[in-house]
Parts: sequence; structure tokens; C-alpha cells
Amino acid sequence: MKYYIMYAETAVEEYFKPNDMLKDELMEGCLNSEFQYLNHEAIESEISEDGGLEFPDFVISGCVPLISDKFKRLLDDLKVDNLFYKPIIFTFNSLGIKEYYYLALPPRINCLNWDESNIQAEENEFLTEGELIQEAEDIVINDYAVGNYKIFKLANVTNQEIIVTEEIKNIIEEAKLENVYFAELKGVD
Repeated sequence: MKYYIMYAETAVEEYFKPNDMLKDELMEGCLNSEFQYLNHEAIESEISEDGGLEFPDFVISGCVPLISDKFKRLLDDLKVDNLFYKPIIFTFNSLGIKEYYYLALPPRINCLNWDESNIQAEENEFLTEGELIQEAEDIVINDYAVGNYKIFKLANVTNQEIIVTEEIKNIIEEAKLENVYFAELKGVD
């Protein structure tokens, strides 16, 4: 099976930017997909004055993935049921703008093929081998460990990439969602 990293362009001046207070509020739960630090209640947040006024279908702010209502409906239609959703209403009160988005946080699953992937570990005399800070480069996925997941992040590494199956990638591309891009992961031959 083929897998892809799903990403968004972050340096587009016309796109809105979440404010720093919102990012700080969501960061702890998003960093390691720790859903216990988040609740499902909607929050309203003023957009940052540093960004524009266009609202694409996908935005990543640090490690906080945000999707439009249109993108969420597509994922619901595809029966992608493993994401943690939190409604977020972005406003720009002086212009009367109100846009509905969702934090769409995938779980971290242990599906990295450790033998075929290139793992970079940060040396630290105070950490045991099991506690090493590791980042996967040249990511190779173990198909069997993925199971029925269609969107996920990697467990046991510091990577923040969102990984999708080829099926999901193709459907998203057909839907022509704005600011959603893909990079293919190399597979095992």
C-alpha cells in the first residue's frame, strides 16, 4: 500500500492565521495526540492580525491541524472515524467574519518499519535508550500495523507529519480542497 504525508502551505500571506493564544491552548494535546488534554467543546477565537482573510480547507499552525467544514464533511462521508474533532469558530469581529473549522487530530499509531526507516536519535546522557528523542527520516510504514486507519501520525518518534492512505489522498485531490498537498512516502521493494 502507498502512503503520503499530507501537508499545507504555511507561508501564504492571504491565508488567515490562528492567534497565538489558541495555538498555545491546543499545543499540549496536539504535540503527541494526547486527547485527554482536549475536550470536544467549541471555542471561538479571533484570527491573528498577521494573516490574511482567505480561509482554505486545510491549515497547519505549528502542530495544530485545522480543517474546514467542507473537509470534515468529506472525511465523515469516507467514514474516517479515528480523528479527534474540536469545533473552532474563527472570527474577525470588526469585519463581521465568522468561519467554522475543526481541530482534526489523528492518533499516533505504532506502524513505523524501524528496520527500513532511517531513525535519527538525539544523544543525551540523562536519557535511557527507551527515552531517546527520535525522529524518523525516510519513513517506511508497516502495512499490517496500520490496520483500518486511513489518517494517522507515527508513534514513538517526534515527527508531526500527518500520514494518509492512497485512497484518502485520491479522494481529497478529486474534491479539489484548497491548500491540501501530498508527498509520497517511499515503500519497501
